[in-house]
Amino acid sequence: MNELIFLGDSVTDCQRKRAERYDQTEAGYGNGWVRFVASHLSSSGQAPKIWNRGYSGCLTEELSSQERWWPQEDQQNRHPDVATLMIGINDIWHPFWKEYDHQLDQVLEAYRALVLTLKDRAKLVVLMEPVALLCGDVSAQWWQPLEQLTLGQATIAKELKVQWVPLQTALQRQAEGRPEEYLYDGVHPTELGHRWLAEQWLRAVAHS
Repeated sequence: MNELIFLGDSVTDCQRKRAERYDQTEAGYGNGWVRFVASHLSSSGQAPKIWNRGYSGCLTEELSSQERWWPQEDQQNRHPDVATLMIGINDIWHPFWKEYDHQLDQVLEAYRALVLTLKDRAKLVVLMEPVALLCGDVSAQWWQPLEQLTLGQATIAKELKVQWVPLQTALQRQAEGRPEEYLYDGVHPTELGHRWLAEQWLRAVAHS
């Protein structure tokens, strides 16, 4: 793998430095699972170019409707080996927080458009299931819309023949009885949670 790009929301962003001069640096990777992926690949003798394009608070439609996330260098012709997308948890969270109805049909339409763009540009597209655990800001009423969202995402992955990485069930099993140790507010990972996400990505890509 020579070039990797990671797209998403705050789970991927993790306080990364966004200025272009920080690309290919630890500051540009952020403090989360992308940095752990980069560290693992480096320690195993690989040195791919890695772009973290997570945007804290980002909704699926916001990410789909613009290409600010694509590396500026050779923007139109770049074809990374792996494009990874983990997006959608804010499309569940924001309606509860801001008190408006979920619009998951529109969310999934935007998701499909974004995946098609990635499929056109990347050799391998990896879709990571967004996750939540029952603690912090997350309540049981999240489950129905979250299941609807992730089922839709998985269906799109199958239809478009890209790689889908299921995470929710495995994380619930892993974090049983101690959810805050993995997602401190039910959504955002702790260091342990970020390490777990990195492990899932590395395992999925190794078997792709």
